[in-house]
Amino acid sequence: STIGMTICLLSLSFSLTFMGNGQIGIGLAILSVCGNVAFFSVGIGPICWVLSSEIFPLRLRAQASALGAVGSRVSSGAIAMSFLSVSRAITVGGTFFVFSLISALSVAFVYKCVPETKGKSLEQIEMLFQDDREQRGGEVELGDAERLMQKQ
Repeated sequence: STIGMTICLLSLSFSLTFMGNGQIGIGLAILSVCGNVAFFSVGIGPICWVLSSEIFPLRLRAQASALGAVGSRVSSGAIAMSFLSVSRAITVGGTFFVFSLISALSVAFVYKCVPETKGKSLEQIEMLFQDDREQRGGEVELGDAERLMQKQ
């Protein structure tokens, strides 16, 4: 979804900067905004709720979900509060161009740092994030007991 958001923000920037108030420019701007909202809603929007419930162990899940929600709200607030100031300084089209650059950086971040969790159990996902010290010792959880029972 971040790739779609980047393309929509870039086309919005282009339409606001170069196409002006013409009918085609306005239509492209509306289509770009709708596309950006759609891509955001199916991908990066709900990610703090979905991913934090999958990648964090049960003992940290509540705190991690809270931090994800705080990060989401703070970043949304920072964007909303800075939009008018930035758009006055560099134009509205330029502001959306900056947003498309930030979205392109998020594409790279998601590609490099966010693991694929499709088709994996919570225990398998937790193993992705454990280092060697945590795998050798630590708390015994339900998944550990299930693996022990399967081995016997």
